Amino acid sequence: MQKELAAVGLVLCLLIFAWVSGVFGGDDGDAVGDPFPEFSAVADDGNTYSLDDYKGAPFIVLFSAEWCNTPCHATMHALNSTLDAPILVMSTDPAENPQGISLENWHERADEYDDEGNDTGQTLDLPFMKGVEAADKAGISSSPSIVFVNSDGRIVTIHKGGLHDADEIRTYWEAAGGTV
Repeated sequence: MQKELAAVGLVLCLLIFAWVSGVFGGDDGDAVGDPFPEFSAVADDGNTYSLDDYKGAPFIVLFSAEWCNTPCHATMHALNSTLDAPILVMSTDPAENPQGISLENWHERADEYDDEGNDTGQTLDLPFMKGVEAADKAGISSSPSIVFVNSDGRIVTIHKGGLHDADEIRTYWEAAGGTV
């Protein structure tokens, strides 16, 4: 009887631990269905961007960090070459100029990414800005993470990690109400 009670107690402890740690899908930071967080940020182009600028139309936010190179830069170029859509690039790094990289330097480095090897001649005409608070509120913790937002301002998809497949990009964009 004691062994059975001990086993039941152990199972209960494991279930409670699993629930608290989010193993059963608790609050894991997944904000799909939630409104995209309010933001207002000055981008590298000197303009101030806010959520109000995008009300009534779908848009994409690529969360990255100034120091994230290949996976982030490749994703920026894949989004830019696949869609004609409003795309914002937001840094998740709270430091002002992490590793000495300003927003302008970050944009230049990302822009030059495709110039090595198979130059597509692509220019990233996207605003680069800080987005630490928006990332925190949306539960974003990895770079890159791509958030597709619908015209109601709700998050439809959060893709974590590099995104290079044009068909997958178009599918996410269409799910957000965008047209290709």
